Amino acid sequence: MDFDNQADKAWLLGVQRKLYQWSKGTPEGAYGDVWNWVTDPRNLRCAWQTIAHNKGRRTPGVDGLTVAKIAAGDGGVPLFLDGLREALRNGSYRPSPARRRWIPKPGRPGKFRPLGIPTVADRVVQCAVKNILEPIFEARFWQVSYGFRPGRGCHGALEHIRQTIRPRIRGADGMRRDFPYQWVIEGDIEGCFDNIGHHHLMDRVRKSCVDRKVNRLIVRFLKAGVLEDFNYSSTATGTPQGGVLSPLLANIALSAIEERYWWWVRHPYDPKLRSDGAKRGAKRRFADRRAGRPVFYPVRYADDFLIFVSGSYEDALAEKQALAEWLREEMGLTLSEQKTRVTELTEGFRFLGCLVRLKWDDRYGYGCRVEVPKEVINEFRHRVKKVLRRQTQIRSLSSMLEDLNPILRGWANYYRHCVGAKRILSAADRYVHQRLWLWLRSKHKRVPARRLVKAWRRASRVHPGNRVWAEGSVEQYLMSYVRVVKYELNWMRSPDFAKAFGEPDA
Repeated sequence: MDFDNQADKAWLLGVQRKLYQWSKGTPEGAYGDVWNWVTDPRNLRCAWQTIAHNKGRRTPGVDGLTVAKIAAGDGGVPLFLDGLREALRNGSYRPSPARRRWIPKPGRPGKFRPLGIPTVADRVVQCAVKNILEPIFEARFWQVSYGFRPGRGCHGALEHIRQTIRPRIRGADGMRRDFPYQWVIEGDIEGCFDNIGHHHLMDRVRKSCVDRKVNRLIVRFLKAGVLEDFNYSSTATGTPQGGVLSPLLANIALSAIEERYWWWVRHPYDPKLRSDGAKRGAKRRFADRRAGRPVFYPVRYADDFLIFVSGSYEDALAEKQALAEWLREEMGLTLSEQKTRVTELTEGFRFLGCLVRLKWDDRYGYGCRVEVPKEVINEFRHRVKKVLRRQTQIRSLSSMLEDLNPILRGWANYYRHCVGAKRILSAADRYVHQRLWLWLRSKHKRVPARRLVKAWRRASRVHPGNRVWAEGSVEQYLMSYVRVVKYELNWMRSPDFAKAFGEPDA
């Protein structure tokens, strides 16, 4: 066991808990002395461990260095971190431009998004800054914000939406006919990460951190530019996707969206009141809805956000126009006219790969359903067919299953909380079984079908009673055996620094 590494992590966790508790207790305050923590050798060693165990450790920046090359060089990691700390302390450190690469957008054939790959040294410094700033801002982010936050993922956002729009009041006949929100504004910002204004972002950072050295370092990262095919381009706006610090900075900037609706979400902190700001926001929503006034409630996942509207269609359209003007004036962002639309909740809307809608049921009335869209099922089948294409017939069945099983496992685990997931996963198992059979038949055209079945179809060792395609120790993953259950919000794990001293696991 690496006791030095454990001691560094324990020290960093203590600092993070201190910052989190301070930020939570003084939400309007600004911390002014974090530079010594950012440049502390223990923090830099923790940052190195994070970068060294990341999936991108083999990817070099513009200097061509990887984690392995630095570890194998003269002096190794200790000399590298000592030089990095010395450059930070004497002010000579300057971030290098990010190496730009274009990667395909998932689910959008033919479309690509830019990815900026910083150098290993820049990644370590960004991670060190993130280790110190994240607890400060995490204590101030609101409950309607998800994405790029520890413990708050897609499933939590979808369950939050389901509980927000589901009808609760029953009529005289016991049926739920009235629902709290009738419309939803599906927000889509054009080139969000590439167009975030640096002035707006840094103004929000300085409200919580007034350490000039740290803020100056963040500005240098934002202004470092990108290098693509030996052509340098400056970055006057935006946070480059691919950096360690970029997700936190994007959340800091975009948290202004939910703060626009503070009246119905979270009131400012008032030490004289016993209830917190979220409870006061819930009371205002109830009072305004009862008085017939429009109510707006946001839910955001990274740069994708929804505004639920309690009121008329005209109220939703007016808020859409007001939001577009506010984003343009305050943040320099443009709301897409084509993709931003107002949708009735009974028609349903797509969010995070799922279909969310209010549907009538003769047993209890309207209810909220999170479903798997048909387009997603078709995309999954196309992906399976692409893996088992004819050009792969020179490979063995076991190698094909090793490529296919992670896709099946990930798809099943993501959609297992949706309505009708058991039926959909069972149908997907049958489809994968059929595609593997056709692949084997095409690979061994002269072998009788009975011999193929005898050679590669056997009883499952993981789920006895089922016959699956297998070779050696590798067998087809059965998605229908994934536990299908409704997601609970209390399953979201708080980060370790959010636990006070004396709590379990603290």
